[in-house]
Amino acid sequence: MMDNAAGFAGRQLGEWVAGRWGTPLREAFEDGKGLSGPLARALLDAAVVEQVVGVIWPSFALLAALLGLHATAVWLEAPVELERIATGLIVLAALGWTAYGVGMAAHFSAPHLRFWWVTRLPPGRQARLILFHLIRDQHHRLRAALPGGGFTATLLREALATLERRLGLSPDHAAFALADHLAPMLLRHLLERVALLVLPVAAALLYYRFAIYPGLLAYTGAGAWTVALYPLAALTDAVLSTDWRAALLRPS
Repeated sequence: MMDNAAGFAGRQLGEWVAGRWGTPLREAFEDGKGLSGPLARALLDAAVVEQVVGVIWPSFALLAALLGLHATAVWLEAPVELERIATGLIVLAALGWTAYGVGMAAHFSAPHLRFWWVTRLPPGRQARLILFHLIRDQHHRLRAALPGGGFTATLLREALATLERRLGLSPDHAAFALADHLAPMLLRHLLERVALLVLPVAAALLYYRFAIYPGLLAYTGAGAWTVALYPLAALTDAVLSTDWRAALLRPS
């Protein structure tokens, strides 16, 4: 009996609010869509910068280590053999970090690739679908957090349901409207930020690889890739009395 009374009172309250403040509430929702764009872009910027910086800084640390090692070896007039081994260790660490990064990228991208394989949607529509589910799920979590029983809880739930129906802002409709507004904006923003961060770094790394790195290796006499094997070769030669280092340094 109380639940029926609460439901009736909630529906009447929802009708009254929709009639009294329906237009301002719709305008507030449209204004909220406009405000959601800058907020979503700021959150996306923070996530992109954090991920890219986390991937890039070890690469520059290894490059700095190579330059520092070479400068120190020249200053101390260290044996070339010692520099070969130390350089090989750094290059081996760089290759290991690259393999780790590729593996982690494959791990994190696998769910998205599976999702794309199932849906076969273009990037814009796929982003919209993902955002739609995220927004709708968040709405359901907020609704689930409301009190579950009692006169007030029933009244509030019925009032919200009636208000959503009268304003045409059901959870699905509101989530789709927000996702449709945000998806193209965020996708374009993501591509711009990734290009802005990654392209200069990639250009710097390529310049280092093809302009500076060969000059460093020329001092050691090892090749661009074989130097990574040199520490292993030195250990193998010392333990097993092989001639692997000489084979690596032999001109091909």
